Amino acid sequence: MTKRLLTYTLLAAVAFIVAGCSTSADIRQRIDQAEAIVESNPEEALAIMESIAWRDVRGDKDKAHYALVYSEANYYNRIIIESDTLTKPMMEYYRFSDRHDERARAMYQHALVMQAMGKMPEAMLALLEAEESFAKYDNKRLQGLIHRIRGDLYGEGCLYRNAYDEYALAADSFAEAELSEHHIYARMEMGTTEMLMRHYEEAIALYEEVVEYAIASDNRYLLCEALMGLAEVYSQQDDYAKCAETLDKIDEHNTLLFDFCHYYCLRATCDAARSDKLSSERNIVKATEAEDYDEDMVNYTLYVVHRTLGDTATALMWHEHNKNEQDALILEVLEQPVLNVEVESLQKSLSSEKRERALIRQRNTLIYIGIAIVLIALTLYIRYRMRKKNNDIAQYIATIEELQLANRNLPEEMTASVSALYLDRFSELNHLCDIYYDHSGSSRQKNLVFDKLNETIDAIKSDHKRLKELEVAVNRYRDNVMEQLREVPRLTERDLRIALYTFAGFSNRAISIFLDSDPVSISRYRYNLKQKIKNSGAEHSEQLLNALSDK
Repeated sequence: MTKRLLTYTLLAAVAFIVAGCSTSADIRQRIDQAEAIVESNPEEALAIMESIAWRDVRGDKDKAHYALVYSEANYYNRIIIESDTLTKPMMEYYRFSDRHDERARAMYQHALVMQAMGKMPEAMLALLEAEESFAKYDNKRLQGLIHRIRGDLYGEGCLYRNAYDEYALAADSFAEAELSEHHIYARMEMGTTEMLMRHYEEAIALYEEVVEYAIASDNRYLLCEALMGLAEVYSQQDDYAKCAETLDKIDEHNTLLFDFCHYYCLRATCDAARSDKLSSERNIVKATEAEDYDEDMVNYTLYVVHRTLGDTATALMWHEHNKNEQDALILEVLEQPVLNVEVESLQKSLSSEKRERALIRQRNTLIYIGIAIVLIALTLYIRYRMRKKNNDIAQYIATIEELQLANRNLPEEMTASVSALYLDRFSELNHLCDIYYDHSGSSRQKNLVFDKLNETIDAIKSDHKRLKELEVAVNRYRDNVMEQLREVPRLTERDLRIALYTFAGFSNRAISIFLDSDPVSISRYRYNLKQKIKNSGAEHSEQLLNALSDK
């Protein structure tokens, strides 16, 4: 009773610990619900996630999933997060996960946070990690977003060739996903990068493509951005006529929604090219009063305007001012590590960590496999032993029933004599078999009973006194058949023993136990014995063969 109570107590304790370390089904269901609507209804998804307390989410897997859905809810609600408190543990879990769909999404969300925090190498590494999952996870939309952010990171690091390639890959991914608006935005980023690389003709072609799409789709925001980029390209080419024409299109379509300072600076430059000093000065004033005022942009515009208007002294003054600002910026950029070098260093560190984890996982797997093999082998061996014991016991029981001289054609006196001769041994076997099948006993007790059974059987096999008495009884009641058999040449002791048990009326199953054999083999031995007798030419061979066939 005490043992059973202790077992129940331990099971209850384990159940309590497991329940305390797992997230409730209700919370998991709410997280899944938010995940299902995070794109279609981001506000409701965010409300659901805000209603779930972090402390109520338990286990690394559930915490990582919670952080992923929460991050995506913020992303789709255009909430910029500048802290990795939520995404860092999520990233550390998914980095080594085989759930490639969640892994790619998690790495993308972490990259956005790293970008917002100004940690460009870490952001790039997270995106590279996300890209690895696309070998087993097909999501062209997410793949396009990742390439686009990588393009932004390369652009911020002044690696314009790399940026252009990433934007091109993003455009291709969006095209495959049939996301036309995403595709055209990626094309516009390609145009901006072409401009930064001084590939003006290519940039113009891309911007014009975007302008055409924006007008056709009535996307004023996109049209404003594309026309401003196109105007900047013409300005850098000193083609102020086309620059002014492009700015007029912004006015025509009423799409000046942002970038006001830049717009007025370009207007001032175009006015100066037409020698309209008064209008140029008015636009510079508007640029300085714009809500997105950019001091460096206005200062550079003042230099260009005065140079164009022929005011060399003032132009040189602004040139010197801008040169000092530019030199300071260049020195600041040069002091920063090269993005690719930092990313490569982080990748080496991560690869080393992955190798170490892989070795640990491989070692643990081998240990688990070894333990499993040992346990399976042990289980199979125990089951084999138990089956063998049960089979042996069943055979003993069946044999004991047959040991009552199944052949009723034998003389009654002989049957009585043999039964009396082995009665004590048969009773002992019956008693031991009954004990074995009494399940109240322990495994140790059953083993002891089984060992005792074998001892009893061995005693029957090696009891030469009883064998002699059995042979006397057989000779007495069956016309000296054993004496006649012993006159047959070249018979083995096994042949004589098989014949003796057969003459005494024992079944093949009983004989097989006495001789450590099986019933089929006993039948074969008896057949061979008959052949030996038949081929011996012995005087009493006919009587012996008939006696062996009586069974």
